Amino acid sequence: MSDIDDIFFNKKPITRKEREGNMTEKKIIPKRKVPVTPTKSGIGLDVGTGNCLGASFINSKQIKFTMLRDCFFTIDKSMFAKTMFNKDQMKYVEIGNDVHIVGEDAMVLAKIQNKSAQRPLAKGIINPNERAAAPILKEMLNFCVKEYKKKDKETLVFSVPGPLLGNENFNVEYHTLSLQSLISSLGYDPVPLNEAYAVIISELEKAKETTGLGFSFGAGLVNVAFVYKGMLLFEFSINKSGDFIDQEAAKACGASDSMMNHIKETQLDLSADEFMAQPEERALIFTYKHVIKNTITNMVNIFNDKDNVNIIEPIPIVISGGTSLPKGFIELFTKEIESVDLPFKITEIIPAKDRLSSVSKGCLIWANQIEENKK
Repeated sequence: MSDIDDIFFNKKPITRKEREGNMTEKKIIPKRKVPVTPTKSGIGLDVGTGNCLGASFINSKQIKFTMLRDCFFTIDKSMFAKTMFNKDQMKYVEIGNDVHIVGEDAMVLAKIQNKSAQRPLAKGIINPNERAAAPILKEMLNFCVKEYKKKDKETLVFSVPGPLLGNENFNVEYHTLSLQSLISSLGYDPVPLNEAYAVIISELEKAKETTGLGFSFGAGLVNVAFVYKGMLLFEFSINKSGDFIDQEAAKACGASDSMMNHIKETQLDLSADEFMAQPEERALIFTYKHVIKNTITNMVNIFNDKDNVNIIEPIPIVISGGTSLPKGFIELFTKEIESVDLPFKITEIIPAKDRLSSVSKGCLIWANQIEENKK
């Protein structure tokens, strides 16, 4: 570029050598087009009590996730119009005279006003006590998956809980049909998948066979599933999980549920000496121990009651879910399960690589297989 500048701006004469050099023929080799690998089809969606999480392949190997806190905070439309909220960034749903702020902003507003955010889901299913739950949930789900839609009627696999132990009124079928209707109205082909099964699919994707016992410790429920060579042999859920921990720990030390949730998610160390910890942390540690023990006890009882299930070979256990995130959880779970007389042997306990996204990843893998089988 400096020679060209000299010629045009400084009127430097072109020498013979430069002229000959410039006249030398050069073969123009066309650039070879690099083939673009088409993005894999299918969408995964974790419909959790605490978070909604959409997932899609952005290339043959990489997955992108979109997460939204599964909660809302309702304010009057006139108040919303007069505020200085950044309405372009804040996520909200308008229904009648109410504006429902959704996601993390709802949590923040609730904490500021010393109130609790509401949830469109309660204990793993659509909240029957919230009249606006379904339309709000529809918009929240759409936010998590809309950018991933590649075609009309694309397969979208979404998570559902297992039957709740000791509660015949827990209507998983109605919840599943309701979600199918909401998702179908958004232009997808919805397919339900057990939440704990999705965890096994996600974490044992590269294993020789899909066999394992999956635990998904969510906000509303602990979901458990046993899969043998890809076959779901049994599934169930327990209603003592993240929300139960917040509520019971709050009662024990006189704090609010939201405060206990904040401590649990930001600073809790389950390996700490509970007698040296602060009252809030001590209450959380004791409640966590109860939840883990309750989960393992119920799982053993289910195995013992299943006369047709006889596990001969050792199996892996996979653990996932937001409630399992605090430091020391895996160690606490391992210690408790080693103290129990199990009806089977364990090869290893596998913490999910990302315990918040493993359910949506498993749903995505399943959705992609369905799409591939359509071809």
